[in-house]
Amino acid sequence: EVNGEPDTQRGRRTSSPPTRGSAEGDPHVRQSIVAGAWSLMTQPSPPFPWVFAMAVYIDSAMDGLLVGLALVTGQSAGLFMAAAMAVEMGFLGLTFAAACTTQPRHKAVPAVVAGPVMLVIGSAIGGLAANALAANEPALVGCTAFGVAALLYMVCEELLVSAHEEGEDHVWWVDIQVFVGFLMAMLIGKLV
Repeated sequence: EVNGEPDTQRGRRTSSPPTRGSAEGDPHVRQSIVAGAWSLMTQPSPPFPWVFAMAVYIDSAMDGLLVGLALVTGQSAGLFMAAAMAVEMGFLGLTFAAACTTQPRHKAVPAVVAGPVMLVIGSAIGGLAANALAANEPALVGCTAFGVAALLYMVCEELLVSAHEEGEDHVWWVDIQVFVGFLMAMLIGKLV
C-alpha cells in the first residue's frame, strides 16, 4: 500500500507492514531471539572453584576434629566450640554456596553438602582420637591445646590480616586483643 492505496504496479495487494516492535513479520528479529536464547542455553558454566572447595573441606574437617576433641575433654568446652564453629561454618557455608551459584546443580549441590559432611567426619575422628587418648591425659591436653592454638593463629594471622583493606599495615595490638579475649574466657570459665 502506498498512502492507503493498494499496490497496483504488480496487480496485487501487499500486506501492511508490521507494527513497530512486532517480530511477527520480521524473520531477522525472530532469528536473533532464537539465537540469543540458544546461546544462553549452551553457554558453558565458569570453571568450578576447586581450590576454594578444598580449603572449605579441609577447614571443615579440622574444625570438626577440634570439636570432637573438645567434647571428650569437657562437655562445656565441646558445646562452646560447637556453637562457635556453627557461626563460623555458617558464614563459610554461605560464602561457598554463593560461589557455587554459577555452577550446574549436579555439581553445586554435592559440593555444598560435602562441607558439613566433612565437619561430621572430622568430629567423629576427633572424638575417637580423644577417647583413645583418654588414658593419657597429657597427650589429650596437648592435642586439644594444639588445635586451639592452630585455630587462634589462623584467626589472628590469616583472617584478621586479610580483613584489612589494602594499604593498611598490620596492627599488632589487634592480635593481642584476640588472645586477651581468649584468656578472659578461660579465666571466667575457671571461676564459674
